[in-house]
Amino acid sequence: MRRLLLWLTVLALALGGLWLGAEGLLVRELRRFAAETPGVGIGTLHELRRPGRIGVSAVAVELETPSGRLALPQAQAWVGPLHPTELRLDLPPQAVLDAGAGAMVLGLTDAEAGLGVRPLAGAEFRSVFARSGPLTLEGAPLAQGLDARARLADDGGYDVALSLHDLAPEALSNPLPLPGKLSLKATGRLWLDRPPSPQTLTPETMPLPTGLRLDGSELRLGKLGARILGEVHADAQGRAQGLLAVYTPDARPMLEAAAAAGLIPQKVVMLAGAMLKNISELPLPEGADFPAPASGELRLPLILADGKVSLGPVTLGPAPVFPRR
Repeated sequence: MRRLLLWLTVLALALGGLWLGAEGLLVRELRRFAAETPGVGIGTLHELRRPGRIGVSAVAVELETPSGRLALPQAQAWVGPLHPTELRLDLPPQAVLDAGAGAMVLGLTDAEAGLGVRPLAGAEFRSVFARSGPLTLEGAPLAQGLDARARLADDGGYDVALSLHDLAPEALSNPLPLPGKLSLKATGRLWLDRPPSPQTLTPETMPLPTGLRLDGSELRLGKLGARILGEVHADAQGRAQGLLAVYTPDARPMLEAAAAAGLIPQKVVMLAGAMLKNISELPLPEGADFPAPASGELRLPLILADGKVSLGPVTLGPAPVFPRR
């Protein structure tokens, strides 16, 4: 028994040394990464020293992204000893965002993020997630919760899942005149122009989307609701092309909400509004395979082609542009 206790003590000391050494190495590597990477700033770093976690505690973290600047007063990054390729990030109750219109304080609740990498493939991202409970913006309620996840698929795209609860449009820096709070649940696949990795985190190399498939999505806008299915990809000019099917019992109010938000011209509402039932009954383009609408729903095809987006035969405007370098 004494010999067994001796060996257990030696093993515990060895594991403790490896743990402390790993945290020290992580601090050094993160300092080097911040020093060599444009757009990444870290005030201070030190070992986490927390049982069951190998990680670091950081103060004054700043990230410059193509969408703006993110500043965190503090954060903890760590991995579990049994899952060394899965990095977890515990986020503070507040962050500062600046998308070009001035700094704004984003309030978070029990927020965390995670990143899984492929060590034998240049640390390409295998999975990513971010979640938070109720959010605020400049102290005003922004949303009741957010959960976003992505995981690498066999074809190089990412299976994605997004859940956003009760986004308050009036709390945004540029409020949209929408008829109520917005909620969204969606699953699908996202394709990028290059695999994301630590080497592609600069504004010049950041991966950009080239295609999106919606396998299932539910949109709520106040009392209005819709489901959206379909797939779009970037054409040679970078504009979206493909076909989406919108299933909704609230087609006319949805069009009016889109016009009020400036997404489509008001005259389109007048033109398409009287034709919605007929548009729903039109045959879909050749090769399209979408389920029939449920009772009380219309199925409205959004056709994106030749740089335009059309609701059946009615042109709504230019097709959205995928981000380009």
